[in-house]
Amino acid sequence: MEYLSIFYIIIETLLTVFGIYWGIIIVAGFLQNIRNNVNIVDYIPVPFSVIIPAKNEEKTLGRLLERLTRVNYPKDKLEIIVVEDSSTDSTPNIAQWYSKEFSNVKYYHLEKNKGGKAEALNYGVNVSHGNLIAFFDADALPELDYFKKAVKGYYEGKEVQNGFYRFINTRESWLPTISSLEAEVAKYIAQGSERLAFPVPIFGYNLIISRSALNQVGLFKKSLTEDIDLWVRLVKAKIKPHYFNGEVLIESPSTVKDFVNQRVRWYRGFLDTIMLYKFNFSNRHELHVWLYLTMPLFAAISFIMYFVAPTAIMLSHHLYGLLMLSGVSSNILGIALGAAIYLYYIYRDKNVSFKGPLSVIYTFVLLYSSFLAVTSKIFRRNINWTVTKKSGYIDIKKL
Repeated sequence: MEYLSIFYIIIETLLTVFGIYWGIIIVAGFLQNIRNNVNIVDYIPVPFSVIIPAKNEEKTLGRLLERLTRVNYPKDKLEIIVVEDSSTDSTPNIAQWYSKEFSNVKYYHLEKNKGGKAEALNYGVNVSHGNLIAFFDADALPELDYFKKAVKGYYEGKEVQNGFYRFINTRESWLPTISSLEAEVAKYIAQGSERLAFPVPIFGYNLIISRSALNQVGLFKKSLTEDIDLWVRLVKAKIKPHYFNGEVLIESPSTVKDFVNQRVRWYRGFLDTIMLYKFNFSNRHELHVWLYLTMPLFAAISFIMYFVAPTAIMLSHHLYGLLMLSGVSSNILGIALGAAIYLYYIYRDKNVSFKGPLSVIYTFVLLYSSFLAVTSKIFRRNINWTVTKKSGYIDIKKL
């Protein structure tokens, strides 16, 4: 029993250290967010290529292309490329219509794609011409000054930039509503990483990269999370991604089934990437990336602890079991979301008090998704890349 107690306390210590690390990042990001003012100064426009992989995106592609034709950026410097991947709905028709109506919109069709989303992205890169390349998912909606802000960062020497996101469908169901709190945490992690001189996590639905940086590390590789794979290779090549205050609205899954499927794919992609590369823990940038990618593992451990803690109390004559129930460290994601809720109430939305109770359910879903991802990795269960279903729902107030 003594050995079991020691094992418990070691696990709790690891969870606590992990939670403190990301707690520091989140607090630093929140403080940066308070004082974050962006002045858009006129710069010489840089040729931009926007690449949009699209497969069965008839509900969202049109609104993205419409937005891109109205952004505050010279049309002759903005090349919009739609790589349509064997869709079975009206996605090709939408892309073709915009390519005929707007000279800077180009449509490409992939008949046989064996490389998944990565192949579509790489095809777009190979036919593009811009010095800077932006990647958007079809459900994204960038703000009108998005490209101006990115060019500002580029002239400051930032070869890779990632903005922040908010959900466009928070009123569709309770799930996107609570997901908005996670988006706040993700923003604080990005801003905190930037403030503490760590590489900012990159996401394929809101990524700006220079052609020279992409040429240096190579194109996308087939993966459940091709953007995370690219992030690791960038950091290993000593190219640090930066945060910039460019906002993109995206659509969150509105059903628990779609949400869990998406997160299991993401988290499994994290774990696959960890096993694919060797990390130098003496390099603080690589260590930061490794700690980020191990979030699903620590979350899965937290999930298991919920069920192990009562057994610990019965089996142990010590207080180690009670320590697990104390809530100090057995729910890392819950701590982060709890902090986000507190900050959200004070600075953003004091009238949605129902978010508090629902966030507990949401946190449990996240932990459960992490558990499924870890077990799928352990038992070598294949997880295929699938397009997350989109409804096209829009909160008018977000536009």
